[in-house]
Amino acid sequence: MTKKNSASYYFEQILQIPRPSGKEDKIAGFLVHFAQLHNLEYEVDDYSNVIIKKKGTLPYKCAPIILQAHTDMVCTSEEPYDFENVGIEWYLEDGFYKAKRSSLGADDGAGVAIILAILSDASLVHPPIEAVFTVQEETTMAGAKNLNYKKLKGKRLISLDGTEEDKIEVSCAGMASIKVSAPYELVPSTKASYQLTISGLLGGHSGVDIDLNRGNAIKILANILKDIEDIEIVSIEAGSKENVIPSSAKCVFNTNYDFTREFQFYKTFYQDEYETIKLDFRKMKPREMVIDNSISRNIIGFLHKIEDGVLKRNDVKFPLTSSNLGVITQDAEKVFIELSIRSSIVGFEDFYVSRAERIARKYRLIYFLEDKKPFFTFREDSPLRQLLVDTYQSMFSKNITLEDVHAGLEGGIFAQEIKNLDICVLGANLYDIHSVNEKVEKESMERVLSWLKEVLRNME
Repeated sequence: MTKKNSASYYFEQILQIPRPSGKEDKIAGFLVHFAQLHNLEYEVDDYSNVIIKKKGTLPYKCAPIILQAHTDMVCTSEEPYDFENVGIEWYLEDGFYKAKRSSLGADDGAGVAIILAILSDASLVHPPIEAVFTVQEETTMAGAKNLNYKKLKGKRLISLDGTEEDKIEVSCAGMASIKVSAPYELVPSTKASYQLTISGLLGGHSGVDIDLNRGNAIKILANILKDIEDIEIVSIEAGSKENVIPSSAKCVFNTNYDFTREFQFYKTFYQDEYETIKLDFRKMKPREMVIDNSISRNIIGFLHKIEDGVLKRNDVKFPLTSSNLGVITQDAEKVFIELSIRSSIVGFEDFYVSRAERIARKYRLIYFLEDKKPFFTFREDSPLRQLLVDTYQSMFSKNITLEDVHAGLEGGIFAQEIKNLDICVLGANLYDIHSVNEKVEKESMERVLSWLKEVLRNME
């Protein structure tokens, strides 16, 4: 049996609670019940963010510590699954929690569980704790963006949204989300119809994997199509999310140009560059209605011209600024292009966001900056980080790695809202997050719990 008030004990309870992004009311109710059961002060806002406060027990005055995790999860499955009403069907295998037919939600259910185990420990000596449980981290970060930060007094934050036990994430990138659209009306065409498909690329997270040269299917598609002068797009689609590197793309188009020779060149070129890529070019049944050549050329011109991949690195080759062409969709009136620009340098983010707008306007496309998520930078003097590192090394005889992250974290929003915030992001060992293969190491959750308890005991 799982020991009561352990991290695993609470994680198993959380697994039973439906909590997709934007539907966190059930987990919020669970947290309220927990606070009431343990006679803790709590507050729930209109977004279902929950703040639980526990008075300090240290024999001297100590500033509060903020512990933070997000309550939502990425919901994915290989078959239909009612994530809004059904909890996760989980099991233990070789020391890992796994899901039977869906994603597990250890990101960030494990972090929530560790915080609850800390709050439930009546014997723990600790400073005042402000436990913050945010919503919609996996989508809009609306929880962190709309949190009432006046409710918090702490200037130190430990976020439990990490995925490797022996790493502390000490900086993160901000991200600008951009949507470009091309209005059109279909016109008749008598040209031959073709389909070009790019597939088989590895894809990946546009922050974590952007520097791994996995190839962007949208960029490759545009690089090929740009050579067809009389092209008329019938349909174009690619990708799944703005923050995912697209592994496939497809365009159906009309042209009178014999593209066979050029296609063979590009096929050889890209197969040499990307081992798993597949390129297919074939003639289709004639399509009589198309997007005219002028608008088609503008769409392809924008996709070809806009930067993609790593744009700026530091002296150890870590990406500081990047761009990702993420999604192309189409309805009866417009083609939509979604891209994201990440950076941990204010000037660079602003430059490339403005440049994207200039390129869009050059090709007569409609530009819209949908969202900007802030970053936080490495703090040279971090007493919190030093305490975490020293304590882990003392307890487990193992060094901690400090890691910059080229991905967006809620910590960026907290750092923007709380002046001079000392922030560290950490967590238990999670693998294959956001997939049906997601798993978390049970004992790692308990080690992180014991590590944080010892850190809290020694805070000043």
